[in-house]
Amino acid sequence: MYIHVYTDTNIHRITLYMDYQRKILTDTLNTRDDIPLTAQAFVPGHITGVFRIFDEKKNLLECGSIGAGFSVEIGTLTTVSAIESESLEITTIYNDENIDANVTKTVVRRLVEKYERQFKVIVTHKSSLPSGVGFGASGAGALGTALALGHLLDSAMNKSNAAGYAHCAEVENHTGLGDVIAQTFGGIEIRTHPGAPGVGKVVNIPNSGIETVVLAGASGLKTRDVLTNPESRARINAAGDDLVNQIIDNPSIETFISCSREFTESIGLSTNRVKASLQNLDDSGLNQSSMVMLGDSVFCLCDEHQAQTAVEILANYWDTSQIQVTSISEEGGRLV
Repeated sequence: MYIHVYTDTNIHRITLYMDYQRKILTDTLNTRDDIPLTAQAFVPGHITGVFRIFDEKKNLLECGSIGAGFSVEIGTLTTVSAIESESLEITTIYNDENIDANVTKTVVRRLVEKYERQFKVIVTHKSSLPSGVGFGASGAGALGTALALGHLLDSAMNKSNAAGYAHCAEVENHTGLGDVIAQTFGGIEIRTHPGAPGVGKVVNIPNSGIETVVLAGASGLKTRDVLTNPESRARINAAGDDLVNQIIDNPSIETFISCSREFTESIGLSTNRVKASLQNLDDSGLNQSSMVMLGDSVFCLCDEHQAQTAVEILANYWDTSQIQVTSISEEGGRLV
C-alpha cells in the first residue's frame, strides 16, 4: 500500500507494508502477541411450566417448542478466552470444576467451523443454577458461550445470530428446546412458534406484581430421556397442544398457572414430593405454583412477605441448599 505525502515542492511516496492476513484477524479475533482475548456474558435461568415439542425438522433452527415460562435473576456468568492454535482445543469449567460439557463444546465447534480457523478456547461458567433440575442451566451456558465467543470472532454478530448456535446445540444434544429463545429475551414469555431466535416467536405476559420466585429442585428427571421417549413425547404433545393455545388466547399469569398445573397432571412425570409439596403450597394459599419442566422441581410465584412461608414448606421436601429465592428477570442474555 502506498501513501503520497504532499509538501510545497515535492511529492514523497511512502511505502507501507500491511499484513492483510493480520488485518482479517483483527477484524474478527483481535489477538496480539499470543495473548488470548476474553469476553463475558450473563444469561438468566429459565423455568418452563408447559410446552409442546416440535423437533422433527431437518433444520435445527426450525426445531424447538411452543410453551410458556419465565426467566429468573439467578443465572450463569460465562467467560470465554480464545487464542489461535494449530488445532481446536476446548476446555470447559463449571463452578471451578473441569467438566465434559457437550452442549458448550458443540457451540464452540459450530462457531469455529464458520470461520475455518483453529483456536484454543477456555469456557468458564460461574453459575447459581444447579445442573439437571430444570432451571435452564444448559441453555444459559450455551447462550453465554455463543454470545461471548461470537463477539470475539465477529464483533458485528447480533444476539439472535449468536443465540442460533446455542439453540442448535441444545436441540442436537436433546438438552432443551425452548430455553434459549426465552433466555435471549427474558421476562414472562409465551413461545408461540418453535425455533431459534429469528425463526421462533415469543410474546411477553406483563409482570403484574410478582415480586418473588421460590424454586426448589433436585436432579433425577433427565431432559434427554424424556425428549427421546416416545410415550413421554406423546403425552406431552397431547396435553401441550391445547394448553399452550389456551395461554396464547388468554395471556395472563392465572392462565399460565392453571395450564401448567393441568399439564403437570396430564403428563405423569411428577415425583411424589412434587405432588405433595404443591398440595402443601395450595393449602397455605400459595397456589401460583407448579412443577418445573423438566425436573424433580417446583416453582412458586409469590409476594415478598410470602417467600419465607414458601421456603419453610419446601424445606419439608428438599434440602435447604436446593431451595433458592429469586425474582423475574425482565432482561435476557447479554454481554457484560
